[in-house]
Amino acid sequence: MSGSLEPRLIAIIDSERAPFELWLTRLAPLLAGARPGSVLVMLRDRQLSARERRAMGESLRRLTSAHAQPLCVNDRLDLALLVDADAVHLPESGVSVEEARAFGARYGRGWWVSCASHQPADAAATSADALLLSPVVEARKGRPALGLAGVRNARAELDGRSARLPRLYALGGVTAAATPPLLAAGADGVAVIGALLEPSAASALAGALALR
Repeated sequence: MSGSLEPRLIAIIDSERAPFELWLTRLAPLLAGARPGSVLVMLRDRQLSARERRAMGESLRRLTSAHAQPLCVNDRLDLALLVDADAVHLPESGVSVEEARAFGARYGRGWWVSCASHQPADAAATSADALLLSPVVEARKGRPALGLAGVRNARAELDGRSARLPRLYALGGVTAAATPPLLAAGADGVAVIGALLEPSAASALAGALALR
């Protein structure tokens, strides 16, 4: 699965925002109702112990596998191996895309690799399979929102490349209502965290992204 991932939605789990059991409750119907491969679930939770993250990763692996959806692990390549993840996500200050791919290849893993990005210009040269551009809709951690203009600029950088293009995802305050303009501006999909916790958000996102 990992060599040809094209998810429309990246669902990022963060147990600082809500108990893990609530995330599972919100994810289960979303994954069950979506086309196989259209929702990538990312385990973040960097504040947890290695044991806790592994237990969460194994639970998510069972859930995603049951619905033929991919699983991604943020930052920890060793954990990605242990839970048989399909993808890894790299923060800006982490290992390089090439190092992550080389590490996975040593163990026979052809991971789909995504990277964090806070500048549209990053799209010009990245070798990742995907860029998560943030913050797009709302300001985050002292960074102003890039808005639709940021997405358009990143898309223009991608369209100017001659090499294989990474996929572009908008992250940061994204909701179902904000999704259609983001797609029209050039995003291939969206990444969400808090929006998943609203009772009707999963269904609304599924409709906005045509996941069914």
